[in-house]
Amino acid sequence: MKRAYHDIRLPDGTVKKGPLVVETDDEGHFLAWHLLLQEEPFTEWVGGTYECPK
Repeated sequence: MKRAYHDIRLPDGTVKKGPLVVETDDEGHFLAWHLLLQEEPFTEWVGGTYECPK
């Protein structure tokens, strides 16, 4: 699943500014993130800050 956020807080506390896309599996486990450079199909805009699991 792909969701877009304004920012992401990484496990070490670093905040990366977006917009960006967070990818998770069907159970919601974090897989990856990347900057949102253009509109992406099947991406839900959530906004706010994603708190990356430690």
